[in-house]
Amino acid sequence: MSAVRINLAKEIGLDLLRHKWQILLALVVIGSALLVIVVTQGTRQLTSEYNELMAEQDRLDIEWRHLLLEQNTLMEHSRIEALARDNLDMQRPAPADEKLVAPR
Repeated sequence: MSAVRINLAKEIGLDLLRHKWQILLALVVIGSALLVIVVTQGTRQLTSEYNELMAEQDRLDIEWRHLLLEQNTLMEHSRIEALARDNLDMQRPAPADEKLVAPR
């Protein structure tokens, strides 16, 4: 056995100084990997939000089409009523003038 004592902390420090570029590159690679993870997670969240918004847009589009159909139906009824009133001089009968017919 050798009687020489090596200062371990000093040797580690010197070794780190000798390989500073390799250590720096390793830290850059680790940082890059962490950034890839963060960006991937952000992309997944944005894709999920985009899909939810597209589904909401589809629901709203369907509702809008139903409302257009309802509006057209109501406009057609009021148009017929206006034509009957204006062109044919028709009017809605008063409740006293209505006669109920019983089924046989």
